[in-house]
This record gives sequence, structure tokens and C-alpha cells, in this order.
Amino acid sequence: MPDAPANREERVLVLQGGGALGAYQGGVFQALQEAQLEPDWVAGISIGAINSALIAGNPPERRVARLREFWETVSSALPGGVLSLDRIDGMFRAPINEASAVHALLFGVPGFFTPRVPPPQLQPEGTMAAISYYDTTPLKATLQRPLDFDVLNGGRVRLSVGAVNVETGNFIYFDTAHDRVDVRHIMASGALPPGLPPVEIDGEYYWDGGLVSPTRPCNTRSSSAASDIA
Repeated sequence: MPDAPANREERVLVLQGGGALGAYQGGVFQALQEAQLEPDWVAGISIGAINSALIAGNPPERRVARLREFWETVSSALPGGVLSLDRIDGMFRAPINEASAVHALLFGVPGFFTPRVPPPQLQPEGTMAAISYYDTTPLKATLQRPLDFDVLNGGRVRLSVGAVNVETGNFIYFDTAHDRVDVRHIMASGALPPGLPPVEIDGEYYWDGGLVSPTRPCNTRSSSAASDIA
């Protein structure tokens, strides 16, 4: 990765997990870009890992558009789009928001996950379907469309995404300074149980990094990333 200009410190953007917090992060990044504050390194966990990948995996002029595209795809809404939250204020906003959340719980989120049918209790023992309530196959397709993995691994912006090894319980950062990051690493960082299944990478399984910490590494293969981010 090219070094930061000598007249300024390296800019590191850390995006934590937290579901809907990710949409807020998209708006914050838009403000940073408008202020011409381009990061040299982005690190994320869970939904923050997805946003981080969308930033690192696109040239500067496409980043905000790709973030917006992702969030417009996965934003849950009640059927028909009649009850759009941007048209509702006051006492009605909270119950409509709750209804939208229930709709996502029952029917999934477009471009993100769909419910298991039959449910995990009726799935074959030992399968991914038996240990998670939702299937994240749609997320894989959603991420592959807006991400350029050659750009992501090309070194202009360093990317680190955190996940937890299911077998050991240890935290790890997958880091483009040391690894070739692909869609599996990003999905692993956001694979929150029991809703979402773990993701297999090179024979090992990983869950959401937020199980250990929403922002910081605890035990990581990438020691340089750990010391620099912490």
C-alpha cells in the first residue's frame, strides 16, 4: 500500500458492528468524502466489515454510490412501500418501525437473508441449516455485484475485517496487507449466530467478530493490524 503523504498522519477509519448502525456509517462516510478525507485504511466488524469492504473495494468516485446501492437493497420495508418511514413522523413512526422489524424477522431482508424452510429444528443434524435460522446466500450475490475484489486487494486502501474462529473462540482480522480477502471473509465477519450460519474459509469456520468485540481485536493472526488498530 502506498504510504500516506509525509505532511499528514495515516487516516484509519474503524467501523463497528451493530445492525442499523451501518446505515448511519454510510452517511458519515459520505460526509467524510465530501470533506475530501479519504481513508488509507478501513477496519470493520459485522455490518462495519461490509461497509468497509464497499469503501475499499471501489474507487473513490464510486464509494458513496455503492454504499447507497447496498443499503437501498437490504433496507427492510413493509410490503408495497406504502408505509415508507421517511413519510412518517411523531407517534406513528415507532410502531411502523417495529412492524417493519417483525416483517424482517418473519420473511427475511431482501438481498441479505431468507428464513430456513423448514426451520432449523427440522433440518438434518450437523448441517448449516440446522444451526441457523436464516440462509445468507442472497448476501453473497448482493456483495459480489458492487465489489471489485481486484481493487479491494490492490492496496490503495488497506482493509481489515474481524471474525471469530468457531472452534477456538479466538478473534482474527483478515487483512489485505497479508491475505487476499474475498466475499467469504466479509460474510464471516457478519455471520451472527444463531440467526446466520458460520462461513467456511480454508477448512475452518468463522462467526461474527462482534461475539468477542464490536470494534477491537482480541487475538488475531494479523499482529500488525492488532497493534495498529487497538
